[in-house]
Amino acid sequence: MKTVNSLMIFTGILMMLTSCETDVPETDVTPPNFSFSIKGDGLNQTFNQDTDFTSFQLNLRNGAKFDFVLIASDAGGLAKMSWDLAAPENYVFDDPIELPWTSTEISPLTRRIEWVGDRNNPLTGTTLSGSFTIDGSNIAGHFRFLVKDFGGSEGTPNQFYAELLLYVGDHDSEIIEF
Repeated sequence: MKTVNSLMIFTGILMMLTSCETDVPETDVTPPNFSFSIKGDGLNQTFNQDTDFTSFQLNLRNGAKFDFVLIASDAGGLAKMSWDLAAPENYVFDDPIELPWTSTEISPLTRRIEWVGDRNNPLTGTTLSGSFTIDGSNIAGHFRFLVKDFGGSEGTPNQFYAELLLYVGDHDSEIIEF
């Protein structure tokens, strides 16, 4: 219970820090910031825009429950944050995804959880937290993350993209490096 309360307090602070109103600058060449934290079943890992996602795989144990915090920010205004889950039936979320976030099946094999910013009322970022339980075995998949800013008032949006390789099964939850 203490862990859940700490996570909720931490998430509240992050929401205040990452959802301030801002102005879209004339020029913005700086990519947005990103963080995905996952904790549970002996795993406590945070990935960000500096992580080399090609060097490891995240193994998650069938039946295990995980808390997560997803953060995206950009000082010049955040335009979009999306999280695609391959084999979405293997991730049973404790609570529904609520507005301003949406959850959509974009194909029979992929679920997209997404937040979309408003250029006319830009915010510096967004945060999503919750928990899910793994329900599946011997399944290779991935989480795909895409974060975009507005690119300034006349520019091309800057973006961050990453694919986190996953393997779900009856094994320890851990990071396997290549």
